[in-house]
Amino acid sequence: NAKVTVIKENGDWSQIKTSNGKTGWVANKYLADVKADAPKDEGTSVSKQATVNASSLNVRSAASTSASIVTNLPRNAKVTVIKENGDWSQIKTSDGKTGWVANKYLKEGSDQPETNNPTEKVTITKAANLRTQPSLSASILRVAQVGESFNKVAESNGWVQIQYSSSQTAWVSKGLTSTEAPSTPGEVTNPTSGLEKKLIVIDPGHGGHDPGAVGQDELEKNLALRTAKLVAAQVESAGGTVLFTRSDDTFISLDGRTKISNASEADAFVSIHYNAGGSSATGIETYYYSARDQELAKYIQESMVQHTNMRDRGAQQANFYVLKHNNKRSVLVELGFVSNPSEEDRIATEQYQQQVSRGIAEGISRYFAATK
Repeated sequence: NAKVTVIKENGDWSQIKTSNGKTGWVANKYLADVKADAPKDEGTSVSKQATVNASSLNVRSAASTSASIVTNLPRNAKVTVIKENGDWSQIKTSDGKTGWVANKYLKEGSDQPETNNPTEKVTITKAANLRTQPSLSASILRVAQVGESFNKVAESNGWVQIQYSSSQTAWVSKGLTSTEAPSTPGEVTNPTSGLEKKLIVIDPGHGGHDPGAVGQDELEKNLALRTAKLVAAQVESAGGTVLFTRSDDTFISLDGRTKISNASEADAFVSIHYNAGGSSATGIETYYYSARDQELAKYIQESMVQHTNMRDRGAQQANFYVLKHNNKRSVLVELGFVSNPSEEDRIATEQYQQQVSRGIAEGISRYFAATK
């Protein structure tokens, strides 16, 4: 009485598919036609916003706790409910994935989480596997490097759950991490006040036919432009003004870049790059040419390291064209090695991009605030 699906017929034989997905051929005389089960009620279509109200929520392929897990959502993740069926809802995540979750773990509406409970930070102290579940046998998402920092979601039996991305969490062994208590609102100051009314030339390295350093998945020119736009947003939100040497995938010569800077009334010039070296090379560094610019380089380097916890390769003097021929305060930053696969993975994340761009902007601001 095993039920099968006939997918093809050929004379006295039929090709079938079993309940566990296997296919094969059987003689027709051993099969009996049965009526197909009536389709199950798949629920009522809706469209409303909701927020995850659990420390970690498994999104499943069907409305059942035995269904496979599609993804995992952290607390306060915003979703769209597209269908309801009893105690279950079908949702769509911010990155377009769909699946089913129990209604009791959703809160209707998309209110912002309260800000009076700052998120605790988890910092990696030894290279650690980030896993899909709190188990040594769980799948590895990637290897996190020393100094990487994540928001803490939960803790369970020697494991720490972290927010890996906007729509996914991961687990890491607690012994490979340290935790840092969040600052209270009363301790927060405005770290970018020194940017008000400042004009900053932002120079995304390479572009067009010049890719710069080439990693397994990333090109330096693309990363540099991505970071540059985030730095610009930081500067402008603090009351500053930005002038790009390039704002798209265009090739600009080194001479052309310095001419843009020299012809402007810029207060500072920042050239943004990513590094290449050995497959184990790590860290960030800032370069200056003139002694006049050494302090600016130091402020930016210190701020970037504070925000990213990347290896500190220091602020160093160098003879780069865009620095040597620039009559403005000027520095060049190298924001990580695309030649190191693990570091390449990290620097391409949205979390790192936000961290390092904030570090650059705050470093510039601190310099101007200190030299008023």
